Amino acid sequence: MAVWDGHDIGTSVAYDLPLVDHHGDNIPASALAAALRQAVRQASDDPRNAAGHDREGHGIPVVAAENVERLLQDGPEFDLTDALHAAAAGITPSGGHERAGKLYLLGFLLLDQHSARLYVTGEGLSDTVGLDVSLRDEEGAVTVGITGLAAALPSLIAGDQLQYNPSDAVDPYCSEVFDLTHW
Repeated sequence: MAVWDGHDIGTSVAYDLPLVDHHGDNIPASALAAALRQAVRQASDDPRNAAGHDREGHGIPVVAAENVERLLQDGPEFDLTDALHAAAAGITPSGGHERAGKLYLLGFLLLDQHSARLYVTGEGLSDTVGLDVSLRDEEGAVTVGITGLAAALPSLIAGDQLQYNPSDAVDPYCSEVFDLTHW
């Protein structure tokens, strides 16, 4: 995975990411993303000049897979980006071209360090609605897996069960807001 600062292509650094663990099992994409973020944060001020990095054919320094594997073995540190991605993935599958329960994710709003509002529309909804979802579990750790809400949401909408989860929030970007933070 090559990353750069977004301004100067010369700042490119490649991270050699393993796709399977030492048991031969696939490493979840969320764990890879979290480990990559950690590796980038832990890099020296200018990782392109750090000693011990190999260079690939185009002169881009490559951070060895062992460095990322160590982060994966220690357990990657997940952050709110991972939690928000997991919440959105419950509505829109990876790739965004397929429909999940005939719902469409239109956008999101990070409300605070613990919750976000997902804007959705689709079959069974009269207009765009806001779904307030939790991004952390009871212990305060970010939630990165598919939650029960992802599985239950299509039936909540089809059975008109959202009405039992009202929110007092007023939002100009949707017709109604539902509080699903308890899921």
